[in-house]
Amino acid sequence: MIRAGRGHPLSDEEKKVNRIMSSIRAHVEHPYAAIRRSFHFIRIYVTTIKRVSVKALFMCINYNLMRALFLLKKSN
Repeated sequence: MIRAGRGHPLSDEEKKVNRIMSSIRAHVEHPYAAIRRSFHFIRIYVTTIKRVSVKALFMCINYNLMRALFLLKKSN
């Protein structure tokens, strides 16, 4: 993202670049926000890296299943 400074507004080209980047960012960050909101995935209270990665993997699988169910209900 290109940020405007005090007294230096963004040009039209910079605004266009920001618009493109923000639309991509919204698609990428949506799953993370849903996982944090639905599964309270803020901190992981397990001890090893392997357990953390397994727990995160199962949260991602759970999110994908919930998303698939939502899309199936939406299509019917």
